[in-house]
Amino acid sequence: MGAWISFGDAQTGQLDKANDRTVSTIGIIERCEARDRAVIEAARRPWWKIL
Repeated sequence: MGAWISFGDAQTGQLDKANDRTVSTIGIIERCEARDRAVIEAARRPWWKIL
């Protein structure tokens, strides 16, 4: 019985790692997209508003 508990615990840990990668990846992409939007908005402003 102990081997099954150990196996289940190890598999749950692997699933937690896999789920964290997905959450981390989505967070990185969201931050990159926000940065890109800010740069595009800054580039669209008239030059006299930049100064």
